[in-house]
Amino acid sequence: MNPGYAYLLARVIGMGLERPLVKRLGVDRDSVATVVLYVGAGELMFLMVLAWQSMQDPALAANLLTWLPLALIPGLLNAVCFFSFIAAMRVGEVSLLTPLFASCFVLMYVIDVSAGFAALALLPLAGVLLVTLGVAFLTPAQAVLEGRLSIWQRYDPRWLLQQPGAVLMLVNATAFALVRFFDRTMAPDAEPVLYAIVVNLPTVLLGLVLLILGSLRGRESSLAALAALARERWGILLVLTIFGQGAFLMLLYALDYFPPSVIEPVTQLGVFIAIALGGMWFGEQTKARWLPAAMVVAGAGLLLV
Repeated sequence: MNPGYAYLLARVIGMGLERPLVKRLGVDRDSVATVVLYVGAGELMFLMVLAWQSMQDPALAANLLTWLPLALIPGLLNAVCFFSFIAAMRVGEVSLLTPLFASCFVLMYVIDVSAGFAALALLPLAGVLLVTLGVAFLTPAQAVLEGRLSIWQRYDPRWLLQQPGAVLMLVNATAFALVRFFDRTMAPDAEPVLYAIVVNLPTVLLGLVLLILGSLRGRESSLAALAALARERWGILLVLTIFGQGAFLMLLYALDYFPPSVIEPVTQLGVFIAIALGGMWFGEQTKARWLPAAMVVAGAGLLLV
């Protein structure tokens, strides 16, 4: 059996659990503190794994300097992903911004084809488009449901770009696609755990700077908010770190077997888990979301043909 499929399955489960767990960790709390705590906990987990691996293979970081300078680029792009997403969600609607983020799948496929990681073919292209549509329809806009806005108006680019957070979400989607390109490019040379530590580090450092500045200026985003969140929700953080950051590690291992344009859409299979937990934990109305999720599954299947 191709081990890449095992990595994909583990990533699907981890990502499916990550979204509802992130919500439980960050509800009614400062978003910057949530990101710093979550990504920082992942760094500690990766460091423990790296220490164990180093005992088995002392030469684990022998080729570190061959890829470390280039890792600064995906590291900064990764930080852009986290913080543009936070800023967008603070001012915009999830149901509106979700289809904009789904544009990253199409961009990833274009990048993969241009770089020679994937072939231009009708079935994969149909799969990417079907996944994109499925993700877009997972959270229909309230205005559409109430009949105040037609579905065509919802996807009018002129209307979309005028909405709060839209430009920020496009920045997030673009940075996300570019990060996956660098992940794929550097995967043959970089040890996955060490690479994960390096790429996530800028997010933690930038977040800490923001929290320190917030503390000095008496803002809500502060080190006190970070400490309170860690103290009161450490149990949720532990489970989230294992599954969420573990899913990122599974991505890096899966890149040895599949291009990002396959891995990321297939990861969306985890929406079934997220939808179920959203209904169980938060009382969300999930009835209208199962059919779009099935579209995601169908698109992922086309990508694996």
